[in-house]
Amino acid sequence: MSATHPSEAQLDAVLQAALYLLGARQDQMLTIEEWTDLARAVAACQGRKTAEYLTDRDLDDIAERYALDWHEATDGPLPTLDEE
Repeated sequence: MSATHPSEAQLDAVLQAALYLLGARQDQMLTIEEWTDLARAVAACQGRKTAEYLTDRDLDDIAERYALDWHEATDGPLPTLDEE
């Protein structure tokens, strides 16, 4: 895998996500939205998919409970929900 050179916008996104993460840690809380923002920013800089940086539980929660702006092309697939 060749090294990618992140753009200034990608680096800014990583910095912003890291600042949110540090703030959330100070407040002893972190939302799935903040965690996803961090995963999305890191994935963009690494040329990978957001889903690669989230746990199966995170992905299940996003698919089942959260109305996040999710794009399979860049974020990766979400689990298929079983209809009961």
